[in-house]
Amino acid sequence: MEYLRRFRPDLLPTEEELHAVRFEFDPAPPLETLMLHFCGEIRLNHWYRCASDWHTEPVIKQIYKIISHDEARHGGAYLRYMKKALVEVGDGARAAFSKIGVLMASARRTQKPLHPTNLHVNKDLFPNDTVQSRLPDPDWLENWLDGQIRFDADWEKKVVDRILHNMSLLFERTFESVQDLNRYRKEVMARLGTNDTPVGNAA
Repeated sequence: MEYLRRFRPDLLPTEEELHAVRFEFDPAPPLETLMLHFCGEIRLNHWYRCASDWHTEPVIKQIYKIISHDEARHGGAYLRYMKKALVEVGDGARAAFSKIGVLMASARRTQKPLHPTNLHVNKDLFPNDTVQSRLPDPDWLENWLDGQIRFDADWEKKVVDRILHNMSLLFERTFESVQDLNRYRKEVMARLGTNDTPVGNAA
């Protein structure tokens, strides 16, 4: 905000534009929400790393690099809470984390970038209930990713690999693919005696 205020005041969002993206989210399960935001930080880290690589202007490259490191730190903070939840909740936490892990590592199957800002969060406001849908230009994110910084399949694979790597460390088991993680999820659900709800087409 301060950078824009100083150097590109024409791009500084107005208070009205900021207010438009402030709205109530429906209640959501806490452990699934924790994992969702953990994966969101991984994705943001890679978006900003990609943007830093794409830009040539040294200051902008450095800004994106700093922001990407900041997102990685956020992910580390979420991970500490996830480790705590494993101790306190056990398989309930494993089920929640693996379920969202499968979803967020299957983003290439979706039409839109899979990030919390792009998910529907208030059924009474649907379809205008995503952060992205309330931006002045709702298509901006896809244009930035696809048309500008070229966040392609190679970058997406880095996101998936990082999610699987962290799940491997968290659950002390190696996951080479989304299918591996989904099989683990089914094992946990069986231990819990819970009806298994398929996640996407990852089975």
